[in-house]
Amino acid sequence: MSLEEIFIYLESADKPCVVAIDEFQQIAKYPEENVEAILRTYIQKCKNTTFVFSGSQWHMMQNIFFSASRPFYQSASFLNLDPIGLEPYCKFVHKHFKRGGKKITDECITCIYNLLEGHTWYMQTLFNRIYEQSDGNDEMSITEADQILHMTVESGKTVYQSMVSMLSERQKEVLFSIAKEGKASEITSADFIKKHGLYSASSVQSAVRQLLEKELVTKEGAVYQIYDRFFGLWLSKTYGTGYSLCK
Repeated sequence: MSLEEIFIYLESADKPCVVAIDEFQQIAKYPEENVEAILRTYIQKCKNTTFVFSGSQWHMMQNIFFSASRPFYQSASFLNLDPIGLEPYCKFVHKHFKRGGKKITDECITCIYNLLEGHTWYMQTLFNRIYEQSDGNDEMSITEADQILHMTVESGKTVYQSMVSMLSERQKEVLFSIAKEGKASEITSADFIKKHGLYSASSVQSAVRQLLEKELVTKEGAVYQIYDRFFGLWLSKTYGTGYSLCK
């Protein structure tokens, strides 16, 4: 079905339609020319269809919707989704552990939540591993959970090593520096460059731009962070000071 046929179908439906497009920022990477302009042309003519554009790469979504030179400039209302709060997440975890006849401490849940900053995908992955490892006799302790966390992160070692090997030396230096900081700001400042032994402000700017394009690093406001939380923890252990739930 062609793009035109899809929009004809949507507009001819006997009920209002809602189309949700996840990771919408990927449209900027399509090899075809003028994809954004073509899609915008179709969308702006729709009367029977509402569109939801979702994306996890904030800086790329900003470029699409905030740049006056882009077709989707100021074409949507914005809603920032904050992480699920700690209290409801604790209730959620306890409910599922209890249903399976297993137990986990509040301290354990809180430490995982804080370390992963409430990022649902990584927390769900880790709690799933912890659930599998729990025998139901005793509460899952923070020490046991920390061991499972390290095993989970280490399971991606081969992939992470491959990702690092494909980077230039300058990109690696900046990536490692951000990983060591956890959250890095003012990365082109003299203090940051001196602290991490980087080459120059211009080389840092060039490297971080490429890391953003590769989606290895994300930027929120003026703060840079490793996009994949498990990858960030692996980098911290391999090239930095390490990590632990027990801190």
